[in-house]
Formats: sequence, structure tokens, C-alpha cells
Amino acid sequence: MAAPSLLKMLNLPMPPPLWIILAPIFVLAALSLLMPLLARDQKTPPDEGWRGVFYANPKDPSLFVRKRFGTGYTLNFSNPWSWVALAIIFAMVAAPLTASVLLLRQVPK
Repeated sequence: MAAPSLLKMLNLPMPPPLWIILAPIFVLAALSLLMPLLARDQKTPPDEGWRGVFYANPKDPSLFVRKRFGTGYTLNFSNPWSWVALAIIFAMVAAPLTASVLLLRQVPK
């Protein structure tokens, strides 16, 4: 109970709710655990689909494919669902930032 009064006394804004911080972390963790399951083929795709660091092969139905160099996965940008996945990733970054700004603006001065 002393923390809110101390924040008011020092005229500091209240911290954002915990779900704003933890929700994107849990969603990204779940997505990273699902990526190997969503990648149909565990080997690196052929060179014909690569455009620099991006992979776009309309003949490949996979949503996630192994990266050409290094470890991890990347999206197959010729798959329409990759754009949905990309929008979800951007929303996971934008939503907590937007919610934090909106909550800070509601703090009385």
C-alpha cells in the first residue's frame, strides 16, 4: 500500500499492468516452440527460392523454413499465411507500446 502513495508523492506515473509486459513474451515463446512443428521440412530449402535473406518459393507450401545460414527459421513469403504471421508479430510489438502510452496519458498530473 505504501508504493502507490510513494509514486503519487514523487509524482511518478504508475507502471503498466503486468499482462502488458508478459503477454508478448508468452506469445513469442509459444510461437518459437511451434516453429519446428510448423516447418514441414527440416532441411534447408533449395537456393532457387532465396532472394537475399528472404525466402519466397511458391512451389513450397511450408510457412516456416530453415534459414539459409545460421540457426533458426524464416517465413516463406510466397505463402499467404506468412503475411498474417508477420502482422501478428508486429501487433505483439505495437500493442504493449500503445497500451503503455495510453495508460501513461491517463495518469493525472
